[in-house]
Amino acid sequence: LVDSGYRVYAIDLLGFGASDKPVDEVYSIELWTELLCDFIQDKQEETNGRGWVIAGNSIGGLCSLAVSEKLPNIINGCALFNASGGMTFRIDDVPLFLRPVAFILIKLLEGPLGPIYFKNFKTRENVETILKQSGVYGDTTNVNDELLELILSPSEDDGAQDVFLKVFTGPPGPTPESLLPNISCPILALWGDSDPWTPLDSGMHPGAGFSKYANEDFQLVVLEGVGHCPHDECPEKVHDNMLPWLQRISPTI
Repeated sequence: LVDSGYRVYAIDLLGFGASDKPVDEVYSIELWTELLCDFIQDKQEETNGRGWVIAGNSIGGLCSLAVSEKLPNIINGCALFNASGGMTFRIDDVPLFLRPVAFILIKLLEGPLGPIYFKNFKTRENVETILKQSGVYGDTTNVNDELLELILSPSEDDGAQDVFLKVFTGPPGPTPESLLPNISCPILALWGDSDPWTPLDSGMHPGAGFSKYANEDFQLVVLEGVGHCPHDECPEKVHDNMLPWLQRISPTI
């Protein structure tokens, strides 16, 4: 995108990646939306008042929709990469007979089981297995030492365990379906069809159903054989679809 003339800000949400991980914060889609809106409004002077295009993967996609709703006069377009249906799963989406189990699991993670779960989850072996064998990446070529280090290093930061468990057990936030009707800007959804986490055409919030709620300028592009992180797994395919769309809605800055 930079090579094509765009100014790009790559943001780690509070609690993720290289960002701070305050343990006394209440993490939510609403919090991240507020922080992203503050960032964009603070940077408006640097962009000479030009409009923005916001893009996000998974939870970041849901946050991008929320920001597009909050800043209709600033956001020119929204790009989604396998957007999630919530910050975490919704009890209401769980089959009725499994809801007691889900409730107990949340309570255990909020209590003594949480630190044990985090310790086992963040091992290199587990993370690599999830990325390679759980459908996160359809093509595992880019699952390398650099990627693993980017994921694992933040788990050693102060507060990482608390943030992980707060996000995992926290409120799911708004659904994509509740946000889409209120968004007026063009939306491009790039969706890997082999993603088991945010499925294209199954589950409670399938990407294939977003068009029923979105405005007329909504485009869904299905990336065959691609998993949960298309922007990293197949950046060439993402750029091939994203750049013409960007040129249509937002000339280079």
